[in-house]
Amino acid sequence: MHRVGYFEEHDEMFIFIFLAVFTLISIIAVWPDSGKDHNSGFISAELKLEEKTEKDSTTDSSITTYTFVNEAEETTCAIDRGYAVMKQLKNAEGQVTEERYFDADGNPVKLYDSYYGVEYEYHDHEAIIQYLDSDGNTMPLATYSIIVRTLDDAGRAVDDYYYDLDMQPVQWTGCYGIHRDYDGNGWNNRITYLDRNGQPVLCSSGYAINEYKRDEEGNVTGEFYFDIQGNPTKSLLGEYGQLYERDENGRINQITYLDSDRNAETNSAGYTILKRTYYRDGNINTDMYFDKVGNPVALSKGQYGIKYSGKIMLLLNKKGHAMLCVDNILNGFPFMVVVFGCVLCFVILMVPKGWSVLLTGAYVVFILYETLMFRETGNARMNFVLFSYAGNFLKEQSIRVGVINNIWLFVPLGTGLYRIFQKKWVLVIPLVFSVLIEATQYITGLGIAEFDDVFGNMLGGWIGVVVTWTWVKNKAMRTTRWKI
Repeated sequence: MHRVGYFEEHDEMFIFIFLAVFTLISIIAVWPDSGKDHNSGFISAELKLEEKTEKDSTTDSSITTYTFVNEAEETTCAIDRGYAVMKQLKNAEGQVTEERYFDADGNPVKLYDSYYGVEYEYHDHEAIIQYLDSDGNTMPLATYSIIVRTLDDAGRAVDDYYYDLDMQPVQWTGCYGIHRDYDGNGWNNRITYLDRNGQPVLCSSGYAINEYKRDEEGNVTGEFYFDIQGNPTKSLLGEYGQLYERDENGRINQITYLDSDRNAETNSAGYTILKRTYYRDGNINTDMYFDKVGNPVALSKGQYGIKYSGKIMLLLNKKGHAMLCVDNILNGFPFMVVVFGCVLCFVILMVPKGWSVLLTGAYVVFILYETLMFRETGNARMNFVLFSYAGNFLKEQSIRVGVINNIWLFVPLGTGLYRIFQKKWVLVIPLVFSVLIEATQYITGLGIAEFDDVFGNMLGGWIGVVVTWTWVKNKAMRTTRWKI
């Protein structure tokens, strides 16, 4: 009896310690990584590319080394390529069988935060493509791990199908593969998305066929969307196609959205023209939104554009400056989500019960605001793989921020729910509420429906319930003692 009483008396302390540790871990997890300078260094156009080939007379294979060097003949990383040296192993037929990337000191370099190299295996008109880790071993990717590619007589890629390392078909962007068509100039002018049986299927962007328009030099100047039957169709952004303009480096710096007659048309997000700038390394710097005649357009949260700063996205005003708003505070200082959650939980517990009802109701509206009410439609619609980001949780701050935000978003909700009802069944509400949000996102395309979000929301809600349950129980115990 004494031990039970001891633990009852100290429940509040145990919960306090748990909450303090969880809060500290959350803040550490979302603390920004050291940012990458996207403008520092040389781009490939500013460097000289040296090529050196060494042949193996016994196997007729060869290794070709491509090295970027500066004016001082020093090996230098090209920031727009992500490496300083690329080595290609080629077979007797001159086909690339392996390709790997290195920095100026000869250390392996990861491209696109995914892989360190690519391996090609050829069988008649077929190529098997796998990805390599820093030691040159095959490795899984977050999406697919193997591409089985068919080649035509000219050696051009025709069909790609996606597999995991066990050679099981996997879905990527809503399809299991793609088919390419070529025009008379040998340029890819059409992509058809395929199901497991090789039949046309709607991809996650809402169309089955993507047809390209190119200029005389082969640059894509536009693309148009069609359904399975070949009829013009809308993407998830509500346009039937896009026209492109490019800057002096060949990068797309303006996108015009089109209707079914290929005239400029406002998309479902509320703009017709997107103007884009880039950092020196080719990463996107800013996107700004305009109407048909080039006037700035404000979107759902009052933003006229977005600035991409590392993994952070900041909403911009008409002049292209960062707005003073909740989203920018939370994006720029992700630990504020934790601070805000802690403060709100404390307030909900301390104010009279009637006020906690009002605060909880207002917070439900806030959750809907952040998850549904003012979001543009996107291309990806679902990710039903639980813990899909687990492998990159420690590696990428953006993933940690997403996970922690999903948990803390529902902690005040759980706190308010149990403060109001004080019933065990409130544990079900965070789960049901999150499922309804994700289902709405899936149906409408407003964000990405993910099992990971449901799990994080549910966990956060339960943490809030447990904290409040302990607080209510110990408050009742203290009240009883005072009466005695």
